[in-house]
Amino acid sequence: MTTRDLEGRVALVVGGSRNMGAAIAEEVAKRGATVVISYSSDDAMAAKTLRQLETHRVAAEAVRSDATRSAEVTALFDGVVARHGRLDVVVHVPGAVIKKPIAEITDEDFEHLVDRNTRSAFYTLRAAARRLADDGRYVVLSTTLTAVMTGPYGVYSGSKAAVERMVLAAAKELGARGITVNAVAPGPVDDSFYQGAETPESMAAAAQHSPRARLGRPADIAPVVGWLVGADASWVSGQTVRANGAMF
Repeated sequence: MTTRDLEGRVALVVGGSRNMGAAIAEEVAKRGATVVISYSSDDAMAAKTLRQLETHRVAAEAVRSDATRSAEVTALFDGVVARHGRLDVVVHVPGAVIKKPIAEITDEDFEHLVDRNTRSAFYTLRAAARRLADDGRYVVLSTTLTAVMTGPYGVYSGSKAAVERMVLAAAKELGARGITVNAVAPGPVDDSFYQGAETPESMAAAAQHSPRARLGRPADIAPVVGWLVGADASWVSGQTVRANGAMF
């Protein structure tokens, strides 16, 4: 049974309306935090996730905000603090995958990956550094592929590797305030985000490569994030936790 160790704390899950983000938002809600989810476009999905969060007897709200736009991120964070009085936990989920060899990556592909994976994470991390309360928690999703950097994922994994370096720098800058900053790096996860970048055949091949003969699931990753934002992980900071079922 999940402990409600986040009662009295306010959590913001950027990109928390679907897939991995929704699983993480629910994990934080189970632990008792007030939860704000942000999303970029799908009002119906955000409303569905919000109803699920409220079943955990917590206050919850959904805010439409584009994580790739600096002004919108600033307004999102300012609004959370204005409405709830504080901000204790920030989790950044949004990202994009383009599976191509470097020679085939277009300028538009590169800009898309940087916008979705690097720029959006920077905007959220900067806002968190300015707005998190002392002893706060920040977690960003990266990818296990930063450890291998091979094949058609090279530019994608590079855009995430930059985020991991920012995590380390921010952990050192914010440590005196008791704020922890970490990344969680899943392997392939069976949700619509991953499916959008892969064919059924490549997904099946990835599952066969796993020691557990399956892809990861959002429910495998959310408790790792839940632990990192809780009190028990207060001495873990500047780390990238690779949650991939020993696939890599």
